[in-house]
This record gives sequence, C-alpha cells and structure tokens, in this order.
Amino acid sequence: MLMSHRQAFIDHVQKNESSKMKIEGFGEVEIGNLREYQPLLSSAFDLRMRMTAYWKIVLRRLVDCMALHLQLSVRNLVDKELEKETITELMGTNGGKLEMMLKEAPSVAAKRSRLKASIELLREARDVLSNIMDKVYA
Repeated sequence: MLMSHRQAFIDHVQKNESSKMKIEGFGEVEIGNLREYQPLLSSAFDLRMRMTAYWKIVLRRLVDCMALHLQLSVRNLVDKELEKETITELMGTNGGKLEMMLKEAPSVAAKRSRLKASIELLREARDVLSNIMDKVYA
C-alpha cells in the first residue's frame, strides 16, 4: 500500500511548490528540501517505505517476544522455584508436614470401618442366601 504512492510522491515533488505532502498510511512528509535530490527520489522513497513496513513488523515481533518471555519466566518460576519451595516446605526440618498430610482424617477412618462392616454383612447374607437356595433346589 505504501509503495503504490511512489509516482504520486515523485510527481508532487517535481511539480508542486508546497513544502508538505500527505501520504496515506504514513503521514505528512516534508518535501521542500527534496527537490535538489530528484535523481534519488525513487530510491529514497522505496527505502523509506520498506523501512516503515519492516518497522511495523519489528514492533509486532517485539510485543510477541515480550509476551513469550513473560510466559517462559512464569513457567520457569512455577516449574523450578515453586517446586523447590514446596519440597523444602514439605520435607524440610520443620518436621512431619508430609506425614501430617498423609494421615487419614478420623471421619474418613470411621466411614471406612462402616463400609468394611457393611461388606462383611453383605458377604454373610450372600452365604446364607446361597445355603437357602441350595436347600430349596436340593
């Protein structure tokens, strides 16, 4: 899009006496001092527009790289530093935090014992029913 304005730019520099020209997508350009460099106008315009387009890409890449760097830094913090801190906290000299976390809560122990009793009762009921069924069919 920027390169499409080259001929209009060159014509404006050669024919008009105004000192400024507006290029869409670029802005206002001082052209008063460019009249003495007319043989280089095409090359200078080409170079400037290519640099402008390239600079927009560079800025986008900088933003992308910054976001990627932040993401990497957070991942490293979580993977390395936070893991070290957690292990130090759990296994450290403060004593027994890991064992404390692994202990079964009293409510869970009570539920487990009730379930074991229910399982035993169901097994006994199954055995009694199988004996009754054997006597009926025998």
